Amino acid sequence: MNARSLEGRGIVVTRPAGQADALAALIEAQGGRALRFPAIEIEDLPNWRLPDLSGADVAVFVSPTAVQKAFAKLGAWPQGVRAAGVGRGTRRELERHGLREVLAPEAGADSEALLALPEMHDVAGRRVVIFRGEGGREQLGETLAARGAQVETAECYRRVRPQADSGPLLEAWERNQVHAVTVSSTEGLDNLVELLGEAGRPHLALTPLFAAHERIAQHARQLGIHEVLVGGPGDAELVERLVAYFAPQMPEAEPPRRSRTPLLLLIAIVLAAALAAVFWLDARQRIDATQAELARRLRDIENDAREARSVARQSQDVGREAQAKGAQLESRLAEPQSQQLALEALYQDPSRNRDEWQLAEIEQVLASATQQLQLAGNVRAALLALQLAEARLARADRPQFVPIRRALARDIERLKALPGLDLPGMSMRIDALVAQVDALPLAFDERAARGVGAAPAAPAAERGFWARLGSEVWGELRQLVVVRKLENPEPPLLPPSQAYFVRENLRLRLLNARLTLLTRDEAGYREDLRAAEAWIRRYFDSQSKQTADALAQLKQLSASTLSFEMPSISESLDAVRGFKSRRERNPK
Repeated sequence: MNARSLEGRGIVVTRPAGQADALAALIEAQGGRALRFPAIEIEDLPNWRLPDLSGADVAVFVSPTAVQKAFAKLGAWPQGVRAAGVGRGTRRELERHGLREVLAPEAGADSEALLALPEMHDVAGRRVVIFRGEGGREQLGETLAARGAQVETAECYRRVRPQADSGPLLEAWERNQVHAVTVSSTEGLDNLVELLGEAGRPHLALTPLFAAHERIAQHARQLGIHEVLVGGPGDAELVERLVAYFAPQMPEAEPPRRSRTPLLLLIAIVLAAALAAVFWLDARQRIDATQAELARRLRDIENDAREARSVARQSQDVGREAQAKGAQLESRLAEPQSQQLALEALYQDPSRNRDEWQLAEIEQVLASATQQLQLAGNVRAALLALQLAEARLARADRPQFVPIRRALARDIERLKALPGLDLPGMSMRIDALVAQVDALPLAFDERAARGVGAAPAAPAAERGFWARLGSEVWGELRQLVVVRKLENPEPPLLPPSQAYFVRENLRLRLLNARLTLLTRDEAGYREDLRAAEAWIRRYFDSQSKQTADALAQLKQLSASTLSFEMPSISESLDAVRGFKSRRERNPK
């Protein structure tokens, strides 16, 4: 092969990451450029069990990945077990792990080629273990079972579609830098079609596709790909097929000299056609620019839809976390209930004197105030509880309660010094914004509405024939070239279904902001309000009164501070408990 046979050719390699290095190296050795775009991702099955191979006769591995996953759990290879592999790549992987006399077909890299070997016909009564990926083809196991073998299947990995960004690959296609695509499985081809989306399917259909097997080639033709070639199961065979396809053609012999008169006539014809070609090229460039703009906007819409799905998943996660926190709060609220039962028991004991009852009531009130402050951050409830305790001690007018009243006065001053925060009012304002989401006008709808309408032309009857003719000719000429000044980015084009999801995701953002407000998560609260404001500025008409009012409400809500250090009111509770303990030690 010529060392630079693929010079200037861009070849897309769709094999999984970690398995594409050999093929990419062969392509680059021929002067080509390997464009790695994994269409399959290999994942471990967390709970797959390695079968017992001590009593097996044959162990079949359908891919190099199956060999790697099995030997990761297998210690020493058991005696008397024959190893078989589908294809030469699997055989090389088994030999790399120290196995010899591996049973594998010389030609072909599929189950049919392995089943055609004479050793795989005489399997009656033998135990065969097949190592494969999850959801693999059943033909190998079914055929061996039909021949009388005891077949056991071990699924040791999973093939999934990766989360890949097809934007760079589509840009390379638009720059005519992609000349061929290689695929090694039908599943990888289906994943490639899904990852490219609607914008990339026309490119894929017009690009030569090199398949590793005829079965993959037939599937590609069913998908509408025009030029499909079978390259072979191995990397070397595939690269040889690429080199043969892109081999430069032999130059044609120089035509004999002709007389100068036909040459001049040809030049005149070319010059005459050049003027028409200029107009055609100009129209073609405009069409290409329009197609490129349409493809870019379609990609933006797909990205926005992907972002919307991600936000919805995050909202579900936040809801589950809120449920977990609610359960934790319920468990903590069980303690005040037990204390309430203890207080009721104190009321039922007639042997307690009035001071003990009063101290028990005050201790219960202070404990409830501490819990309200620590769990819910309810400063108002805690302040009312402290003031209630102070009022009861003031009515008793006992000198021994003076230290407790001093501690209560200090805690009351600490709570009064805290900044006020109207959580119910802020929550109601967020609810009002949620209710106004459906009434907000979309930016594209408003732009279309403002663009409609023009000054009506004068009635045709009021103008003469030459005036009407000149006006019509001038109107046709003005439509040939349209110059538009674009200073601001155009609002995205949204179909009705996408507009519905935009409103729903904005509503979810505002509901998340209300949830973080109630849980006093200031970072999450500000992030949700910032995201909601960005969505409104991007997708809704900022010049309408409803949108301006909504943005103003969001700015006012963002200016509020949620988190501040809660003071401790344990001084009053400690004073009451200390007084009770001293009284119990010295009852007199």
